[in-house]
Amino acid sequence: MNYELTIALKPDLAAEKSKKIFAEVAEAVGKAGGKTEKVESLGVKNLAYPIKGLPQASFGRFQLEIEPANVNALRRGLEKEEDFLRVFVVEVKGGGKSNKF
Repeated sequence: MNYELTIALKPDLAAEKSKKIFAEVAEAVGKAGGKTEKVESLGVKNLAYPIKGLPQASFGRFQLEIEPANVNALRRGLEKEEDFLRVFVVEVKGGGKSNKF
């Protein structure tokens, strides 16, 4: 099935560290039996409310193809990472790929 994974990272991470995290996420998807179709950095955005005391977060979005049974394990594994503020996973319905990507 197709999913969209959005991660919110600490906003003060260096560009190299963010790229490394994106690569680690893609690797985690592969280990969970999935495939990363597309990766997009959305940059630093202001938050509607602070998360862990931070008013901003750096966002990344991934388009995935992964079995539904593996999604929760992937999400839980990513949530344990120190630099992650939030992890969102949404199923993409209606033919597979998200139009906004």
